[in-house]
Amino acid sequence: MHLTTLLDRNSGFATRAELRRNGLTSRGIRELISRGVLAPVTRDIVARPSVPAAFQRAVRMGGRVACVTAARTMGIWVLDDGALHVVPRGRGGHFQADNAKPKVVAHWTPEPIEPDRHRLVIESGRNALAHIARCQSVEAAVASFDSAVRLGLVTLEELQQLASVHRGRFAEVVAFVTGNADSGLETLTRLRLGQAGIACREQVVIDGHPVDLLIGDRLVIQLDGKQHLKDPVQLARDRRQDRRLRQMGYTVLRYGYAEIVHGWDATLAQILACMGGGAHARR
Repeated sequence: MHLTTLLDRNSGFATRAELRRNGLTSRGIRELISRGVLAPVTRDIVARPSVPAAFQRAVRMGGRVACVTAARTMGIWVLDDGALHVVPRGRGGHFQADNAKPKVVAHWTPEPIEPDRHRLVIESGRNALAHIARCQSVEAAVASFDSAVRLGLVTLEELQQLASVHRGRFAEVVAFVTGNADSGLETLTRLRLGQAGIACREQVVIDGHPVDLLIGDRLVIQLDGKQHLKDPVQLARDRRQDRRLRQMGYTVLRYGYAEIVHGWDATLAQILACMGGGAHARR
């Protein structure tokens, strides 16, 4: 098997034994290291020099990235806590956390959802979701589960089947998953509105375009993730849609990441004030 293929299978990493099984000699591996094609990570594992430092760090500790750290690499929306989440490689594997930053959060999986002992660097998506369910708040976990469903990495039906076996916190999270949300912010807002006793609908199509959340008949909640700040074309398109909705008689409230994640009390107060004035009711 070609070296590129071997490395691609494990996000740029490979064991020396695996390389030897596929035709490279120990001398050949040393030559690749001396030429800068490979870099030693541990005594038994090598990698492309360009692999992320967080991956190298996890491997050196005897683990692989897990939970929200693993989910983020798959494109799953996570509420970032700034930590490096790691699980030991293999059952009973040696794991030694270091004192570097960001801090390490270690996970242990006596009964993983799916076997992934062959993975050197990143745990499987389903195991990452299981760790997220136990590690993160329920609302943050639901947002990640919703994102995974939206991305097609897992189906809602599969999650419900897994929840019937892996009960506890996993089942508690799955009970709130719809898979309809377009972003993690949308899920967080839906759940927090529900906690306040406010019913809303997701991704309702109005004027040929879906809105993030609709309260009642006329109050639209639109949410801007961090990516909106980097995409002026998308931002301008959203603002045009807001204007069209207002011309049609809708009240549109648009919030960003900080207003949902860090400033929810003020955001909720504004939504309640609009509802108090009848903004959600059909005119």
